[in-house]
Amino acid sequence: MKVIIIAGGRGERLKPLTNTLPKPMISIGDKPILEHVINLFKRNGISDFIIALCYMPNPIINYFGDGSKFGIKITYTFEDPDSPLGTSGGILPAKELIADTFIVTYADILRNLYLKEMIKLHKKSKGIATINIYKHTGSNFKSNLKFNEDNTLTKFNELKKSQRLSRGFNWSNGSLYIFEPEIFKYIPKNSKSDFSKDIFPKLLKMNKKISVYPSDDYFIDLGTKESLEKISKDLKLTPSILDD
Repeated sequence: MKVIIIAGGRGERLKPLTNTLPKPMISIGDKPILEHVINLFKRNGISDFIIALCYMPNPIINYFGDGSKFGIKITYTFEDPDSPLGTSGGILPAKELIADTFIVTYADILRNLYLKEMIKLHKKSKGIATINIYKHTGSNFKSNLKFNEDNTLTKFNELKKSQRLSRGFNWSNGSLYIFEPEIFKYIPKNSKSDFSKDIFPKLLKMNKKISVYPSDDYFIDLGTKESLEKISKDLKLTPSILDD
């Protein structure tokens, strides 16, 4: 099974750190964020990666090369940094490299996850996609997801800031997806698109089956300086939190 890792974001909220270094290469502990992401899949027996690049690709290529020194295989795809295609459009350059079920995730999210169980759920569901979701407590939920007893998604609503929920907990999009190659038919060419805002709501309207895999394990989106500070503190308290 191949994994596409989207690693082309500009990291605007992390400037000035990302003025000279792409976000996936920021160090957490003794490794770049992207290496931690890759290690999750290695622990689950997956070693074939496509890294989708856009902003500042060279530091990533220079560090990881073809992946052989990490015991993996890496192929690179490239987007035009002046015309990025969004979280879903970014996988289109990899279309010709995909022939079977595959995974998509992002190079700025760290998590623990029983990935083998998620793959089993996806294969059993026989749907077009399975989404990892996680229990988000506190405030500023970005998405409002609903699903039924057999883990079939029934609602996917990406919330605007003015709509965001602020109490209790909510199941939120964990931004790790298992897809069938059919997904490429629903991603528009040559225009920006987003899985959360565009593709998943469209698939639900078309009655395409999407499953969810709920998880309450460790999850952190490293898109802000505050989140970098948090994971540094978390690792001091629990060095094994990422199980590298």
